[in-house]
Amino acid sequence: MALSNYTELLAYAKEHKITIGAFNALNMEILQALVAAADKKNAPIIVQTYHKHVDFAGADYMRAIALAASECSKVKIAMGLDHGRSYEQARLCVEAGYSGVMIDLASEDYEYNVRETCRVVEIAHARGVSVEAELGTISDADRTPEEIAKGYTDPEVARRFVKDTGIDCLAVSVGTAHGEYKYEPRINFELLKELVDTVSCPIVVHGGSGTPDEEVAKMVRMGVAKLNVGTDFFNAYNDALYRFYQEHTPHCDIADALAEARAAVERVALQKLDVLTRFRV
Repeated sequence: MALSNYTELLAYAKEHKITIGAFNALNMEILQALVAAADKKNAPIIVQTYHKHVDFAGADYMRAIALAASECSKVKIAMGLDHGRSYEQARLCVEAGYSGVMIDLASEDYEYNVRETCRVVEIAHARGVSVEAELGTISDADRTPEEIAKGYTDPEVARRFVKDTGIDCLAVSVGTAHGEYKYEPRINFELLKELVDTVSCPIVVHGGSGTPDEEVAKMVRMGVAKLNVGTDFFNAYNDALYRFYQEHTPHCDIADALAEARAAVERVALQKLDVLTRFRV
């Protein structure tokens, strides 16, 4: 099965009243775990490469692993760049065969964000690749809820931005954050509802790691199209390796260690997909 683009998966999400899990991976074992969980839950997913990890692992390598996984999977798989920092990086991933790219220039002024996003849309759409962008500031999770709230997405600007750029989905700031929360997240569901109801493309929420299940389930019910998760998988992977090496000699079979880490990631992915597909029709 070839890689699907975001548009296809997000249409499926709307029809079946689920939220697509956009799960980050940076090696074969994590990606295998995510796809195995998707198969068990019969749920399409997006496997993503964080912009820093593109530099580490290589876009060609990650796309090859994702393509191999999709050919062995019974569900649709998309492959995406997460928080791409430039037109050049987005182009690299488009040319490597990714089926979706995110260009994140939310910290730049509006005109620059629109101009560069339009450049990405042009090259991506020419190859059938979907484009995600961001408005507002999705903070790091060590910030207080009050600090995070300062970066909320303005719905009026969001509506204009989507029309000005032609993007396929929009990441918004509504109270979630990247990384491990230092404080209990405070989601602005009123703002999220306005964005879902009035912006003319699917809405994406980042910062799914550590967000309480009941709040994620509420997002699913509201029609959030895509939820990004990364830190929870990387923590599960690292913790499993740490425990394994505490219990075994450092010179044990590395495949045994990696198998433990892969299984740990799969367990977390299954739990995430339980929530994201809870109201499936």
